[in-house]
Amino acid sequence: MKKSIVNKIVKIAEKLDWNVNIDNNDLEFTKYSPAGQEFNFRVDGEDLEEVTQNINERCENFDCSEEAYLWLDDSGHGTNGAPYDMKDLYEDMEECLTMMEELRDELEE
Repeated sequence: MKKSIVNKIVKIAEKLDWNVNIDNNDLEFTKYSPAGQEFNFRVDGEDLEEVTQNINERCENFDCSEEAYLWLDDSGHGTNGAPYDMKDLYEDMEECLTMMEELRDELEE
C-alpha cells in the first residue's frame, strides 16, 4: 500500500481517536470503548477502497452478542475490565460497532 494512502487512513483514524499500527498491508485499529475496554480489529488491503470494504465486512459480520460473550465469566459478569453487568457489556459492544461504522464512513468520504 502506498505511503500516502496509509498516511491518509491514519490521519482519518486518529481524528476519530483510533490508534493505528501498520504491519505490511495489515492495519490494526485500536480504541477504548465508552466502558473503557481496549477494542481492536485488524484489516488488510492494497488501497483505501479495499481497506474500507474490509472494514465494512467486519461491521456486517460483527455480532454484539458473540463479542459480549467473549468478555463474560462463568457467572455472566464481565472480566478483564469489561462492565460487570451483562446488559452494559452488550451495549458497549454495540458502541464498538458504531465506532467501526464511523471509521468506515469517514474513510468512504
